[in-house]
Amino acid sequence: MTTEAQPFDEHELYHLFLQVEAADSTCMLNLAGHPLRIREVVFQMVENGCRVCKVSTDQYNTFLYDKEVTEIYDYLTTIIKVKFA
Repeated sequence: MTTEAQPFDEHELYHLFLQVEAADSTCMLNLAGHPLRIREVVFQMVENGCRVCKVSTDQYNTFLYDKEVTEIYDYLTTIIKVKFA
């Protein structure tokens, strides 16, 4: 059985909340951007040894953190807001 990949609209946007655990820190990410770019960002985190799981908006909003929220904008228009524990 074969499945054909559905093409993405070049203007499509996706929004995702993630909890990311690395060896030295834990953070919550608020990602917005094109689905293929977000998939690439998540893949890179996993390849670098991070544990990644999807969380809800409520979990992101109630996440306890000590530092200010960091916003990252890259050249491919992905917006990442990060809260560090």
